[in-house]
Amino acid sequence: MLDEASEELSVADRLAEWQQGDFTTDCDEFLFCTSPFEGEEGTAFSADVETEHKGICVISQTCDIVRDPDKTTVSYVTVCPLVELNATYLSAVEKGEVPRFGMLSGAPENVVVDFTRAMSVKKELLIEWSRQRGCPEEVDLQNFARALERFYGRFGFPDEFNESMDSFRIAVNKRYGKGSDFGKSLRSISEFRVYPHTSWENTEGVPITILAILKDQEKREVEDVEVIRKELSEQAGKIAWSKPFSPFDPVLRIATLHELSAAEYLNTYPLELNALSFAKRYQKKD
Repeated sequence: MLDEASEELSVADRLAEWQQGDFTTDCDEFLFCTSPFEGEEGTAFSADVETEHKGICVISQTCDIVRDPDKTTVSYVTVCPLVELNATYLSAVEKGEVPRFGMLSGAPENVVVDFTRAMSVKKELLIEWSRQRGCPEEVDLQNFARALERFYGRFGFPDEFNESMDSFRIAVNKRYGKGSDFGKSLRSISEFRVYPHTSWENTEGVPITILAILKDQEKREVEDVEVIRKELSEQAGKIAWSKPFSPFDPVLRIATLHELSAAEYLNTYPLELNALSFAKRYQKKD
């Protein structure tokens, strides 16, 4: 809990100390609804209280957290529980393979944020808890925000498309950290996106282009774009497409953000492979 000096500050001043990704271990209970039951006034839901979590993390945007509840209608923040994972599961999370969990640089060892459960907390209660910084650096904040966006904003690709992309996804995940030309080429890409040349629901056929967006030149591990094109095109050529999906000719397009129009970018869909670019396992140490 808070010390006496902190308790003398106003609610707004104490809220100003919080940001997205901050966490506390002071919250002993996490509340969520479970099975319905027939009550006197009709169907209601029973509430379960969980006490096995390791704390809670604030996932609300910082601009919403710091708003004075007396001057705005935003009087709550959204929190998710912190859970401890075993080494095997944690390894998959570090590689960006499990989007339901988010990494916090400032969290205790083996502890992550479970995005699948959320609870609202009054701001007046939040400021009574001892705050711990979950994202000490700006890059940590960016990565956590991207993890939230990835989980809550993912596009639901058709099952046949996901099946088609399995071999490409597995190759990228396995070889991203390698010293081969393919691994270095992958680390020269900021994100992968896909463009369907017809509607996703078109049963007659959906030609697909994979868009590989290059990092800025000084951040690439492979200087020659043609080497990157060759390595990625060879792997894309091994994709076993499931109907109605098929490769457009050419199946792979490489471009920088500066070469794309806003419409071209917005009309494409991000692949789950994007998590590799900020996965903890592949972050370079200075």
